[in-house]
Amino acid sequence: MHLLFLTAATLIVNIGKIGSIFINGTGCGTTKMCLFRPRGCDPNLDCTIGVALSIVGPNQMNVQMVAATIVPPVQQQYIAIAFSHDKLMGNDSVSECVISNMGEFVGYEPEVYLSYNKGKSNDRVFLNDDEHAEMFTNLAGEVVDNRLVCEFTQQVMPQIDNKNGLVWNLNSPFYLMAATGSAQPDEVNVHELNRDSHSFPITSTETINPKSFANNNLN
Repeated sequence: MHLLFLTAATLIVNIGKIGSIFINGTGCGTTKMCLFRPRGCDPNLDCTIGVALSIVGPNQMNVQMVAATIVPPVQQQYIAIAFSHDKLMGNDSVSECVISNMGEFVGYEPEVYLSYNKGKSNDRVFLNDDEHAEMFTNLAGEVVDNRLVCEFTQQVMPQIDNKNGLVWNLNSPFYLMAATGSAQPDEVNVHELNRDSHSFPITSTETINPKSFANNNLN
């Protein structure tokens, strides 16, 4: 059974070629954690997939994600970041942003969900309105120049029910994985399986604790 949460989202309509969300690569490895592909790419120009995490307040983590749009275009595409105890998919906590094409007069609508990789499958974790508002804030998303971009703020140490262990405290070392693919109203579809594809998931080479990038005033 797939459980989902629908939330009102910040709506950004792409009118020009200049995106509203700027992913600053400065500080990667020192003040923020970054994963970009290909190596040396510009996340605001030519990265095919990437994520950047930074601590922006007490218990607050800013998440920025980018991916090349799928060809041919799909109505719903997701970018997701998984927090894992190893480098393999399975038993991972996932934060996913789904951007839907709502048509010419509405534009693109972003939504953010919490989900869990059970083995090679993914199921969304049900959050009620209050839990979702506590867990996620400042959601924005857009599609510009064939790039899907999403940004939101997430609690590092969730102040909500752990849903029988499906909601994780992220103040711990994890391998990070980023993936993109098409989505449906209540679930994400399988990501690209061809390792030679520019859309194949990217994984960190070592474990990273998001809180390790916070200065003493933000811990």
